[in-house]
Amino acid sequence: MTISSELNRLLSQGVSGNQAQLVQALGEQGVHTTQSSVSRALKKINAVKGQDGSGNTVYALAEPGLREASFLDSLVDKIVDNGYQIVIQTRPGTANTVAKFIDDYKFDTVLGSVAGDDTIIIVPSNVSLIRQTVREIASYMKHIGIFVE
Repeated sequence: MTISSELNRLLSQGVSGNQAQLVQALGEQGVHTTQSSVSRALKKINAVKGQDGSGNTVYALAEPGLREASFLDSLVDKIVDNGYQIVIQTRPGTANTVAKFIDDYKFDTVLGSVAGDDTIIIVPSNVSLIRQTVREIASYMKHIGIFVE
C-alpha cells in the first residue's frame, strides 16, 4: 500500500485536514510518513487545498465534476485577457491546482502556464484565437465545477 493510495482512500471516505493532520490520520492506519511525503502524494492524487467552514486549511479530492465539497465550488474567481495573455484569478493558495487542471487537459491553444499563489498567466499558442481559448478554458472549468460566473 502506497502513501498515495492510502491518502486517496482516506480522502474518499471524507477524512480531511491539513497536512499535519493527514500525517496523523495515515499513522493511525499504520502508514508512517512525513509531511513532505504527504505533500507530494496530495499533488499526485490531484487533491485540492481549500478551507472548511471555520476557515481551517483542508484537502479534498478534486475529481472532474466533483461538487460535494463546498470549497471546490469556485476556486476560480475570474478569467480575463488583454489580447496577448490570459490571467486567471483564483482563491489564495489554489493557483497551482487550477494550473494543473489546465496543463492536464492539454488545450491545443495553450502554449504554457505559470502559477503563483492566486494568479495564473496563460500564454496562448495563437493570439488570434485568444477569445476562443478563454471560452474553452472557462467552459472546461465550469464543467469540472471549479468556476461559477
